[in-house]
Amino acid sequence: MRSLFFPFFVLFFCASLSGAESPRLWGRLEPGSHAVGFRLDEVIDRTRPGSSARPPERGRSVRIYVWYPTDDRARSRLKIRDFARMAAADFGPIDRIDRGGGKEFPLPVPLARGLEKEALDRLLETRTAAARNVAPSSGPFPLLVVGQGLYYESPLTHLVLCEYLASHGYVVATCPLEGTGSRLVNLTVVDLETQIRDMELVLSTLCGQGFVDPDSLGLIGYDLGGMASLTLSMRNRNVDALLTLDAGILFGHFSQLPQNHPHYDESLFAIPWMHMTQARFVPARDAPGDRTSLLDRKNHGDSYLVLVDTACHGAFTSYAAFGIEGPVRGYWGPAAADRIGIHHALCALGVRFFDAYLQGSTGARASLHETPESLGFSGAIEEIRRKGGTARPPREDDLLNLIIEKGISPAAPVIERAAREFPGRSLIKEDVLNWLGYHFLYWWGRTEEAVGVFELNAKLHPDSANAFDSLAEACDVVGRKKKANENYKKSLELNPRNQNAVRNLERLGAEH
Repeated sequence: MRSLFFPFFVLFFCASLSGAESPRLWGRLEPGSHAVGFRLDEVIDRTRPGSSARPPERGRSVRIYVWYPTDDRARSRLKIRDFARMAAADFGPIDRIDRGGGKEFPLPVPLARGLEKEALDRLLETRTAAARNVAPSSGPFPLLVVGQGLYYESPLTHLVLCEYLASHGYVVATCPLEGTGSRLVNLTVVDLETQIRDMELVLSTLCGQGFVDPDSLGLIGYDLGGMASLTLSMRNRNVDALLTLDAGILFGHFSQLPQNHPHYDESLFAIPWMHMTQARFVPARDAPGDRTSLLDRKNHGDSYLVLVDTACHGAFTSYAAFGIEGPVRGYWGPAAADRIGIHHALCALGVRFFDAYLQGSTGARASLHETPESLGFSGAIEEIRRKGGTARPPREDDLLNLIIEKGISPAAPVIERAAREFPGRSLIKEDVLNWLGYHFLYWWGRTEEAVGVFELNAKLHPDSANAFDSLAEACDVVGRKKKANENYKKSLELNPRNQNAVRNLERLGAEH
């Protein structure tokens, strides 16, 4: 079992082996077995217009920050100053931002206003764990893609979490949050979709790298990025685990996001999920009133709700680890708790979650069922609520592809067995299967198979007059007049107003 608080002499011993001091920003977090590499890539998505005047090429420019495991422990590590300089371009245009005090580049507002000069200077000179542009370890390693939040748009926001995960054997990639047609991000479906597409671009770019395992994928989402990550996990069957940080997804959000996104479908949310949020937002277990949460509605895949002892949204970010205590308007008030310790606890718990569900660690999974006190998280985490999930049902698209690629004869028994295993769940919607049947019948040249598709639809939806009407039509087309009559009569029995069945029974010379 991995402990959060690691003895200082062990940290110093590890530092002597690596030739560098342990990252100060990690506090007592236990480092992983890997050194950390970092690189900044820029990709142009030419399928979309840009969100700013830069660069001059047509297309959307996406800056991809990547932290990854490396064997190179000799290279000098980056400072916070280096990442702050990168972040300045995330908020650009640089020449329009107030630098203040003759600084060489504009600082993110939480740094510029949250620390006194001496503390700020010390922070900027602090070394991180990451060395730039070193060769990655051979891997392959699981990939984690991070979605950023509103007012916390730069990847600087999660620097500590990203490099800490990389030290534990993960490739962590993210990009700044920007709006669709400008840098301004709005709480709209359009801008949410833009963030999802940016994350998909990050995902596809990294999955082509040899040190990345494309079959082991997790998402992390903070704030608006949590909404994007949740929706992305619903529409991408390759996502294996989801961690969300103080995102407005547990209960309804005033913006109606992400529920009003066309790809939001809770029936498809069936992967392991950990949601960390401020404890004050979650009612007690025995609190009166009906506040059904996403956790209550989710039935498939293990779920964890982590109630964090803070009233500060920024405690879920690296700004907490930076030791910022001064109030910053628009971000947070005066520090009321140990934000540094809270953030370290969240990092440690996040590693445990991904170790359990992406690395298959039974020890990590067992630790998720311990109390916060036994895990060493007292004063940071109030409670961890757990909900076991039943087996993940097959997705509709997978079943449709099974029919299309293998044929209806081998596919039908598989689908019928799944229907018995998941009673009450519509594995394939009636109209979708009906539409596939007509493609077989008229447009794809698979006429005989069409009858089997319609037979399956009628079996899965025995109370549907339309399913039997379509089955009758297919039987008629292939010359099975007796079966056509039987199924038209069944359709008419279910819906006496079905004039199509009446007309066809008369045409076929059958009584009705």
